[in-house]
Amino acid sequence: MLKFYIYKNQYFEYILPSQVKQAYEISTDGANPIRDMFNAVAPRYDFLNGLLSAGFDKYWRKLAVDELEPVANRVFLDVATGTADIALELALRDAPPSRVIGIDFSTTMLHLGNKKVSARGGESSIRLFPGAAENLPLKSNSFDGAISAFGARNFADINLGISEIHRVLKPQGKIVILEFSFPQNGLLQWFYRQYFGRVLPVLGRLISRHKNAYSYLPDSVEGFPKGEAFASILKEHGFDSVNFKELTFGITTIYTGCKHG
Repeated sequence: MLKFYIYKNQYFEYILPSQVKQAYEISTDGANPIRDMFNAVAPRYDFLNGLLSAGFDKYWRKLAVDELEPVANRVFLDVATGTADIALELALRDAPPSRVIGIDFSTTMLHLGNKKVSARGGESSIRLFPGAAENLPLKSNSFDGAISAFGARNFADINLGISEIHRVLKPQGKIVILEFSFPQNGLLQWFYRQYFGRVLPVLGRLISRHKNAYSYLPDSVEGFPKGEAFASILKEHGFDSVNFKELTFGITTIYTGCKHG
């Protein structure tokens, strides 16, 4: 499997091969409950995303990609790429396509993502390989933009992850983070929390056949900094022009910023 990842990426000048090897070893060795959970639910991940979000997940991802304004000959990073939905949206929106590198700590997600990339003809412009946001196996000042959709709350260290993304962006490079949040309207928030905290975990557990995966989701969203709190983290790590906007009554939020340079 390691040879596969190295082979798939040997022509890209943006990676650090020795760190890719290290990232692969970390992704496949030792106990990591969060990584193991994503490996377990990977085969049903896309289906559950659509079902549990009532199809809004595709709409939210499209709006996030719109923030990067993907055009030909740009190079983008997709952090916590999962099964490569964002990478495909970025790469195949233009002709000739943008180039995208996607990383994820779940090798099962990456395996499924590579199948999806092959099926949609994106192999020439998309490379996926193992890695964690806190130690990106990538060269500094290499990317025109970076995005993470529903992945930032899974960073083991959010501050280190944002710092690493800042490092690999080119000057004036843009960061886009799409994450779950909670509606501000009191009544709507109450109903949403009932669904999010009670209904969603049960449905997710029945379909994914994993007892903890969709109980972890509301817990991780609850603990993630939201609104001004997360905007402040972006500013603390060197991003300017930081903004955020709520989508679908505040169920999700898009955060953006630019690397000074």
